[in-house]
Amino acid sequence: MARKAREISKNGNYYITLKGNELFVTDEDKKMFVEILEKNFATGIVHSYYLTKSEIRLVVKEGEKGISMTMKPVTTSYARYFNRTHEREGKLFADRFKSEPLETDEEIEECIKNLENDTPKKQAKPKRTAPKKKDVTKVKKIEIKIEKTEETKPIEEKKEEKKNKLPSWLL
Repeated sequence: MARKAREISKNGNYYITLKGNELFVTDEDKKMFVEILEKNFATGIVHSYYLTKSEIRLVVKEGEKGISMTMKPVTTSYARYFNRTHEREGKLFADRFKSEPLETDEEIEECIKNLENDTPKKQAKPKRTAPKKKDVTKVKKIEIKIEKTEETKPIEEKKEEKKNKLPSWLL
């Protein structure tokens, strides 16, 4: 059976989740993921991110290439970095990334707010009906970067600076 096609956002904003068993071992891994993310979203916007040991949650505006072609180098570059650094092989991520389009500024703000409040991913995108009560497992919040949509600017200034910091095999 063919998989369902990815829903396309009219304004290019998405709530994205990536899952895996052990995505980050050290704080350096988290820093490297954020550097790779910012480098690849140079023409887009990273509104907010939330990193845990087994899940990555992002609220982003796609770049010029579209969401799939913008996320592909993020996942492959980080997996290559992680596998080489920790001397392992194989898949890092459990599946392809999941995305949900965010059409209004209210949905974006609500999603960012729910990322800050450790809300499960299924409730991060605001629902039209009242959500069911579920058990919430608390996870350690690492770092959240928030940029308002009205004031956001592309990350062009840091591009050259970051390029020098990344290992040559990631460029």
